[in-house]
Amino acid sequence: MKKSFLIAGLFLFVLGLTFTSCKKDEEEEPELTDLDKAKKDYEDTYLATKAISLNWTGAVTGCNAGDISSTVRENVIKRVNYYRRMVGLPDNITLNTAQSQKCQEAALYQIANHTITHYPNSSGSCYTTGAADAAGHGNLAISNGYPTEEQSNHSVNAVSGYIEDPGANNLVVGHRAWILAPTLSAMGTGSCFNAADNNWSANCLMWGDNLSGSSNIEYVAYPPNGYIPSSLVFPRWSFSVTGANFDNANVTMKDKSGNAVSVNVIARETAQGMPDSRIVWEPAGNFPDGITEDTEYSVTVTGVTNAPKSTYDYTVKVFHVTESAKRIAPSNIDAFSQFL
Repeated sequence: MKKSFLIAGLFLFVLGLTFTSCKKDEEEEPELTDLDKAKKDYEDTYLATKAISLNWTGAVTGCNAGDISSTVRENVIKRVNYYRRMVGLPDNITLNTAQSQKCQEAALYQIANHTITHYPNSSGSCYTTGAADAAGHGNLAISNGYPTEEQSNHSVNAVSGYIEDPGANNLVVGHRAWILAPTLSAMGTGSCFNAADNNWSANCLMWGDNLSGSSNIEYVAYPPNGYIPSSLVFPRWSFSVTGANFDNANVTMKDKSGNAVSVNVIARETAQGMPDSRIVWEPAGNFPDGITEDTEYSVTVTGVTNAPKSTYDYTVKVFHVTESAKRIAPSNIDAFSQFL
């Protein structure tokens, strides 16, 4: 009897130590800061969705739009949601399967005709009404001549390209605006890659009629108010408010030391409908490659009308990263890639 009490007592003692130890571990586990969360999201989502082979099953010969890996499509949507989450938008964009098929046809049309157009010609190679619908209601990207498929301008590389929105035709950063539209709820996506023809590749990211979502966000800024990895701070910055008028708006910036940063406003877009009205500028600096340490920039947008406020202030907090997913190098964009 005494032996049973002794064993029972020992068991309860060990159990108590285990419980105390677990409780102590739980109490001592530090809560992640906003910076920690931003770094973790960059590693777990952005870097984890780097470009991989499409495994495209189609062909230009015979105008077969084919299909691509489901993982690729999932990664495209994950990367879209990553950018939306970073700027404070709902990150619940889903994949529209029917529109993805149309996007496959639109991507095929682009590489079959060595062109990039929102208005496919019915006399062009591999034309379909689905291709015309997707091209007319989506973002388009093409490239040729890149040495590997993973560097080509399709799938997730195209998503980051749309957010960067380089080139003389993209001063209003319309591709970025569609991806970061507050009411966006779903997207279709399709890509093609033709290794036999100088690695021609194309992507279509269709927003279409997927604008039934809702968001109470005050404004959308890119780079955003808060933390962003240095590799994703692109030369063009933008700020948008639903229904606002930016015709007389201006932007001022300061670096972390309080010094003024020279700003060149390149576009003021007062939109009727979607995507939102916005102001676009290029601050002095070499973005993203010139950022070599953690830093921050304060931004003030003034002169906004038809909006809840006339002046908006926010701070972009940049954390330096030495590794990034493959992206189209800015110096190569005009030579090898286009976004429309």
